[in-house]
Amino acid sequence: MKKVRSSLLAGLSLCAVLAIPALVAVPMGCKKAPTSSQEQSAPEKPTTELMQRTWDAWSSLDPQNSAPFYAKDEGLVFFDFAPLEHRGWKAYEKGVKDLLAQFSSLKAKVRDDARIEAHGNTALAASVVHFDITFKDGMTESFDARWSVVWAWRDGQWLIVHEHVSVPIHDGPVEAERPQEEMNQGG
Repeated sequence: MKKVRSSLLAGLSLCAVLAIPALVAVPMGCKKAPTSSQEQSAPEKPTTELMQRTWDAWSSLDPQNSAPFYAKDEGLVFFDFAPLEHRGWKAYEKGVKDLLAQFSSLKAKVRDDARIEAHGNTALAASVVHFDITFKDGMTESFDARWSVVWAWRDGQWLIVHEHVSVPIHDGPVEAERPQEEMNQGG
């Protein structure tokens, strides 16, 4: 039953992630078609280097250093560890301060296998990010988290218009499923 529930949740999560670009394109301000040479389309897709710079800014523990990477629209949605949801950059900046105040250091490393897909002036990326955190009381924590991000090309730069950061819920070690033919052979 756990495998069925996990597979169902994984399938629903994949559908949600794949639907994000369509959801972002329409309600979050598609710009009119460029009419002059000053309104340029994105020259190239975002890079893993941009992804890492974003996390390097968060590693400063000051949201002001991360602000240049984010669009400032009121209605944008950002999902984070805690609090769960932020509506707009102002809410994100305010809400994340309490979380960051618990840390004396934060290091985040985007994995090399990050995926980035660009479609015109919108791009979607997904990666696992490794975190090493030292709390002010001296305790440490290391873990991997999922990071999905949607960028929009605005004013000559890629800005984050949606973000989802989460950690999977672990029920203990997950046993790999054996191929059906091994199970039929008893071994």
